Amino acid sequence: MSANGDSGLGNTLVESGIITTEQLESAIHIQKLSGQRLKDVLIGEGYTTRDQLKQFISEHVDIPYVKLSIDLIDPEAVKLVPANVARNNIAIPVNMVGDILTMAVSCPFDTAALDMLAFASGYKLEPILSDEEDILEAIEYFFKEGGLEEEVLSWDEDKLEVVDRYQADPVDEVKINEGPVVKLANLLLSRAIKEGASDIHIEPQEGLTRIRYRIDGVLVEAKILPLEIHNALVSRVKVIANLDITERRLPQDGRFFVKYKGKDVDFRIATAPTIHGESVIIRVLDQSNAAVSLADLGFEDDELQKLMRILEEPHGFILVTGPTGSGKTTTLYAMLNEISDISRKVITIEDPVEYRLNTVSQITVNNKVGLDFATILRSVLRQDPDVILVGEIRDRETASIAVQAALTGHLLFSTLHTTGAPETLPRLIEMGIEPYYIREVVRVIIAQRLARKLCPRCKEKYAPDAELLSELGLDGSGHYAFYRPSGCKYCNNIGYKGRTSIYEVMPMSKALTAMMSLEVTPEEIKEKAVEQGMSTMWFNAVRKVAAGITSAEEIKRTIPR
Repeated sequence: MSANGDSGLGNTLVESGIITTEQLESAIHIQKLSGQRLKDVLIGEGYTTRDQLKQFISEHVDIPYVKLSIDLIDPEAVKLVPANVARNNIAIPVNMVGDILTMAVSCPFDTAALDMLAFASGYKLEPILSDEEDILEAIEYFFKEGGLEEEVLSWDEDKLEVVDRYQADPVDEVKINEGPVVKLANLLLSRAIKEGASDIHIEPQEGLTRIRYRIDGVLVEAKILPLEIHNALVSRVKVIANLDITERRLPQDGRFFVKYKGKDVDFRIATAPTIHGESVIIRVLDQSNAAVSLADLGFEDDELQKLMRILEEPHGFILVTGPTGSGKTTTLYAMLNEISDISRKVITIEDPVEYRLNTVSQITVNNKVGLDFATILRSVLRQDPDVILVGEIRDRETASIAVQAALTGHLLFSTLHTTGAPETLPRLIEMGIEPYYIREVVRVIIAQRLARKLCPRCKEKYAPDAELLSELGLDGSGHYAFYRPSGCKYCNNIGYKGRTSIYEVMPMSKALTAMMSLEVTPEEIKEKAVEQGMSTMWFNAVRKVAAGITSAEEIKRTIPR
């Protein structure tokens, strides 16, 4: 049972007068020292009885009670949840009808456990209440003792081929190239690709190893593993990334490549020592994403038309802004895809190169040998380029060289970390770029964020109230149909599937360039840009809510006002 589930049960028992606040506090203290579940502590200390707890739970939850027996359970349904997940949460699947999985649980107050079971199974749950003893008996019956090895070897394995794999020292005591460890690593990688995860987190904690995927920008729990397997799993990942498996005290970085169902996928790995062991973050880079077009990203039609016209210009400076993880690289690659052909010399400077592009020369920053953005950019200007992409403007020197490149007939793309498009112009001046140069070279500034898209198969329609409409800046007298997340098998019961970009496109008009000679604030620049026809990021986000693409809750979470 999770801490959240314990807290919910304990507070409800206090509110109902079954136990006192003092008894709950005492039980929680004992629980922290012993590692027992809260209800076992409450029974052991004599604060309540097992029968009293059963009766209380059945009376205070709106789910049916079922006397669980082996013959009621569908063995095929049981296979949908790994053994360790069932044991950790004292729950077992009973049967499946359509995309609804009936799950027997002993503590329905534990919403975190229900969420975890839903994600692990990939189905929408319908919980039923059963006695803990009956659930544990069923778990032991269906999940034979055999530990992690038996469980991993029973999993279905997709074919995943590691390319140019480094072979470990055969005398190493960890069997990193044998049996279940290889299969476990392959399973985690292939599932991440299937789920569309951008990152895999392998995190050692007290007594366990937690596996989480970042899907559509949000971390979700994928698996709980025994801590005993942690070092072998990390060593396996290090081997295929060609890292030193004996070095566990210092951070290491590496990468490896796999082929999976016809796809080329790059993985970037970063390790860090923690008090419980090495934490590993693996970035997933599906190379098919490099072929994205601007029309697929989420630009409004009028913004896309403006941008396509600007991309036809032979020289100038195009800037994309936003925080880390807001999709800037994808937007830059999409613009390069629009203009790259055999008649143009295109060079990129990246830290690091994320996706491989055809007909493009890509250079990776290497600060260890003094190869930074500015140094590479100077060299690139002697390579007869037509188009240059600089991954990020980090300092005054790089900004100055980039502006000079744009002034001397090159089309230059880059990124900055600013909140919105209007904030970018004062930022360039702060970096030492003269307003005259900004007026001459900057063609357009694009600010962006990513928002999760509602699952098209299960989103629920509703009528927003006047308070929500006012919060979004809409007229309360209008009639609107919004949608909110629900959850189904297709979206892993999350309610969202995929992400869309939300943009703020600010072309440099004569009115805006004239303001560069004055000391103006971002607010004044924004006001003038809106007068010139710019749609703010918030306005575009609300348009996507009204169109049923995303939810009001999602844009409030991700989009600045």
